[in-house]
Amino acid sequence: MKSELILRLEMLFVASTTLVSLAAGADDAAMHGQSSESDLRRDGFVRLFDGKSLAGWDVKPWHEGHWVARGGLIDYDGKVTRRRGQDPSLWTTDSFADFVLYVEWRLPAKPEMKPQPIVLYNGDFLMEEDNPRKRATRLRLDAGDSGILMRGTLKCQANIWSQALGSGEINGYRTDRKVPQQVRRACIPIKNADRPFGEWNVFEITLQGDSMTVVLNGEKVIDAAHLPDLPQRGPIGLQHHGDPVQLRNLWIKELKQAAKTDR
Repeated sequence: MKSELILRLEMLFVASTTLVSLAAGADDAAMHGQSSESDLRRDGFVRLFDGKSLAGWDVKPWHEGHWVARGGLIDYDGKVTRRRGQDPSLWTTDSFADFVLYVEWRLPAKPEMKPQPIVLYNGDFLMEEDNPRKRATRLRLDAGDSGILMRGTLKCQANIWSQALGSGEINGYRTDRKVPQQVRRACIPIKNADRPFGEWNVFEITLQGDSMTVVLNGEKVIDAAHLPDLPQRGPIGLQHHGDPVQLRNLWIKELKQAAKTDR
């Protein structure tokens, strides 16, 4: 086993390299997978966010001052208070069935060392040997958690987060032990394609029928995951998870809904 001194040195190295990346600036280079406005329009996308206001988004009184449109961004401070009957996440007023969603995002908070769970290849959490009801954790830099919600359900989510799995993970299905193991495994990203904390990332999410594919920074991380019992349509949401998140360039291209087939 590694000594405590070596582990501390490794954590200091990760922290220092991440902070150097933040200091270098979040917009120094174009992102892999990034598309220009002209490219998106040419490919049939339309704006989901106009860059100036939250028109088209279902802003509730408890969202005001927290979910804010400014400087071409949707800027969320993570501080909506969760109360019964009041959803802190922000949803579109329109519902969508099949689509390709393009969105750029970043976690702007200063990363801190926090304990994070360890996910096994089958989608389960690693549990502590001496307490099988308690998740094993390890310290990692953490800048927060959010996600893109689809079809009006928290279960269908492309995660935006700091964990080793990488963003794009479909958490609601991955953690559902009632669905087959092959379904859960397909919801784990093939690779971690996140850029360093504080830098912009780009999602291209394709949802057609009960199949979801996620491309992160030009890398396919979820490949046609089958999501059983998914609603046929619903609004798109930006998830509250108690952490700041910024989003920009939200575009959507609606697709002809795939014919339902038996599996």
